[in-house]
Amino acid sequence: MSLRARATTIAWAALLAGACASVPRDSGFADVRSTIVAETKQPLEWDPSRPVAPPDDASLGSLLAEPLTVERAVEVAFAHNRDVQATLEELGIARGDLIAASSVRNPLAHGELRFPPNPIRPFEVGLTKSLLDLLQLGSRKKLGRAQFEAAQVRVTAAILGFASEVRGSYYELLAARQVLVRRGTLLRAQQAAAELAGRQHQAGNISDLDLENEQARYGQVKLDQARAELDELEARERLIARLGLQGRAELQLPDAFPEAPASEESEEDIVAQLPARRLDLRIAEREIEAAQRSLGIAGKALLEGATLGAHYEREPQGPHTTGPSLEVPIPLFDRGAAQKTRARAQLRQALQRHAALLATARSEARAVRERVLEARARAAYLREVVIPRRDRILKLTQLEYNAMLKGPFQLIEARQGLASAERDEILATRDYWIARTQLDATLLGVSQFSVRREAKEAR
Repeated sequence: MSLRARATTIAWAALLAGACASVPRDSGFADVRSTIVAETKQPLEWDPSRPVAPPDDASLGSLLAEPLTVERAVEVAFAHNRDVQATLEELGIARGDLIAASSVRNPLAHGELRFPPNPIRPFEVGLTKSLLDLLQLGSRKKLGRAQFEAAQVRVTAAILGFASEVRGSYYELLAARQVLVRRGTLLRAQQAAAELAGRQHQAGNISDLDLENEQARYGQVKLDQARAELDELEARERLIARLGLQGRAELQLPDAFPEAPASEESEEDIVAQLPARRLDLRIAEREIEAAQRSLGIAGKALLEGATLGAHYEREPQGPHTTGPSLEVPIPLFDRGAAQKTRARAQLRQALQRHAALLATARSEARAVRERVLEARARAAYLREVVIPRRDRILKLTQLEYNAMLKGPFQLIEARQGLASAERDEILATRDYWIARTQLDATLLGVSQFSVRREAKEAR
C-alpha cells in the first residue's frame, strides 16, 4: 500500500472512530435508569446482550409471597413486564440512529470501459464523495444528539407513565376487594330480611306488597354483588397484566389503604415544579434544539448534489492521467428556499408548542390538585361524619329493637346503611389515591405516554 493510500485509510478510520466515540455504549440507559429510580425508588434493569428468555412467573415467588404493596407492584412490573423491556429497546434503536447521524456516508466508485481497444483498451475509474455530507457532518452529529436525547426522555416518560398505570390498577383492585367485602355484608343482611319476610308472610303478619318489596330489594342486592365480583375480577386481571404475569395469580393485598399524608402541596408549589420536572417539556426543548440544527443544515441545501472525488484514466495510446474532480450544482432554479422555509417554520412550530405545553401543564396540574382535594375531603367526611352517624343509628336501632320498639326490618336497614357508608368511604379513598397518582403523572408530564405506544412514537 502506498504512503498516500495508507494516510487516506488512517484518516477515514480516525473519522469513523471519532463518530462512534460520541455514541454512549449503554445507549443512554444509565441516565434513563437514574431518573426512573429517583422518581419511583424501584430498580430497573436492561441488558441487550442477554438473549430473550420465555416468561417465568416462578421467578417472582419471593416478591409475591407477602401482601403486595403499591411499591412492590411497581418493582414486579419493572422486572417482569415485557412491554417495559420492549420500550427500553428503543434506546438501542436511538443509538443506531445516532451512529448513522455521526458517521460519514460511504464514497461512490465508478468505472468506464471503452471500445475498441486500439492499440490498448482505454478505461477510466473514479471515486466521489458528497461534498455536502462532509460539510454537514458536524451539524448532523448535533442534530442526531438532540434526537437521541429526546428518545431517552420519551423512554423515561413512557416507563414512568407505566408505573403510574400500575399504581392506579393497584388502588382499583384494593378498592374492589374491600367493596366486595361490604357488598357481602349487604347481601347477607338483605338475605336475612327476605327470609324473615317470607316467614312473616306465611304467618300472615305482612302483606303481599311488603313481601314483594323485600324480595325485590334482595334481588337487587344480589345483582350488585355479582357486579362487584366482576369488578374485582377485572381489576385483578388488569393488575396481573401490568405485572407481566402469565397465569391467574392469587394476589395478596393488605386490608386497608395506606395512610394519607398530613397535608397536600399548595398550588404554588405544584406549579413551580412543572418546568423542572415535566418530561414532555424536556422533549419539547429537544425538539426545539433539533429544529435549530435542522435550520443550520437547511442553510447548506444549496450544495446538495455537489461531489468531491478523484479519477484515473488510461488513453487508447497508453498514456494515463489522474487528478481531483469537483461537481457543483448551479443554483439557477432551486436556491434552497424550500428547505430554509420549512426549517424556519418547524423551529417556530416547536417554540409555539413548547409555550402551549407549559400553559396546558399548569392548567392540568391545578385541575388534578382540585380532584385530590375533593376526594380527600369526601373520604374524610364519610369517615369522620357519615360512618359514625350510621354506626350510632345502628346502635340506637338495636336498643329500640331490644325494647321491641323497632322491628327486624328497621334493624337490617340500619346495618345496610352502615355498610353502604363504608363502601362509599372506600370508593372515595380509592379516588383520592388514584388522583394523587394522576397528580404525580401530571407533574412529570407522563400521563400521555404508554409503554405500548412508545415503540411507534419514538421512531
